[in-house]
Amino acid sequence: MSTDARIDNRQVAEALRSVLTSRTFARSERLRSFLKFVVEMEQLGLAHQLKGYTIGIDVFSRSEGFDPGTDPLVRVQAGKLRRLLNQFYAEEGRDEALRIRIPLGGYVPIYELAGTARRSRIENDDRTDTSRWRGLPNLFLAPLRDGDATSRIFVNALRFWTGRLWAVAIAASDAQFQEQNDQASSLHFILEVKDEGASRLSLSLRHQQSGSEVLATGRTLDASGDILDIASLANQFAGANLTIPGRIYQFCHASNLSTAEMKCLDATYRYTLEGTPDAYIAARRHQQQWPGLGGDADIITEIPRLIALSTQHI
Repeated sequence: MSTDARIDNRQVAEALRSVLTSRTFARSERLRSFLKFVVEMEQLGLAHQLKGYTIGIDVFSRSEGFDPGTDPLVRVQAGKLRRLLNQFYAEEGRDEALRIRIPLGGYVPIYELAGTARRSRIENDDRTDTSRWRGLPNLFLAPLRDGDATSRIFVNALRFWTGRLWAVAIAASDAQFQEQNDQASSLHFILEVKDEGASRLSLSLRHQQSGSEVLATGRTLDASGDILDIASLANQFAGANLTIPGRIYQFCHASNLSTAEMKCLDATYRYTLEGTPDAYIAARRHQQQWPGLGGDADIITEIPRLIALSTQHI
């Protein structure tokens, strides 16, 4: 099913060929057969026949007694196919003009022009992607005082990290939030930056709900260098506070505020560092509990990919 009137059968055939001959799908014969079957059936006008029973028999050679209600084979393979398509378009096929998707809840493919997807992402850039950051901390930047030029450089440098961090979302500059006693506000943090004289910066990183200060040290910085030195300070702050091993996560763990998503990222990160059997078991257990990832044969160690694949389930 096309989501754009300009998409024709030739474009769909070329998009399918690109996926089927890709390195990403090279070792997944069953998923290649699955994708080829649903796309070709849809293109023949037989989308109404794309049911779990039909796919189980025609693609996976199940007998006529196959019951998709009790045998999850097709559902599991569809989840794997969606994830592998996401991986393909995030990496090897990132420049493909047309993208094939298998929406959740069905097996009829849809086709998207890459430009349409890019426009959608651009329109949402100023409003942090809520699905990506669901269950993760949000950092709000307090308004700067008039005349605090050094603080402005620091904050502008910090904003370069928007969308590039794995563990913490930097809220949009005009973001508004209400103080309320729920899980969302319990993951809200406020950073206040002030000029202190001509060459120092004062920082305060507070937990919004409790008012607790997160920074035990590093609350006053020497900002006597040029703008690149100040930007370097902002980068160091991001690394020390807005990452998985950073102070915001440490605060949440110690305060029993960490969500399942945060614990999963933490366990995955620990496994990539340690590589021990115990760390593997912990990471796998957490990933199996994260929606959209439970059917994977092995754990995912690339955290950007982990987040990207899991959010497709939302």
